[in-house]
Amino acid sequence: MPDARILIVEDDAIIGRHIQVSLKRLGYDVAGVLLSGEDAVSQTMALYPDLILMDVSLAGEMDGIQAAGIIREKYNLPVVFLTAFADQSTL
Repeated sequence: MPDARILIVEDDAIIGRHIQVSLKRLGYDVAGVLLSGEDAVSQTMALYPDLILMDVSLAGEMDGIQAAGIIREKYNLPVVFLTAFADQSTL
């Protein structure tokens, strides 16, 4: 059974919950589901994840790319980006 703690950062609560349920069914420990980049930056240390699943487009002042950059710099944690967009500017 997997023992990685995964933090989900997704501003759509329904999608975040779906990802959480899916990961738990696969045996992963979900450290939390956060709705903003600001929350991700401020709560990462307290939640102590092994991996972060980060939506690229987040509501608020900080998008997922900015939040991931700060988290990687401060905590050196791996971040996997999620997005529903496939346009060239997003990629």
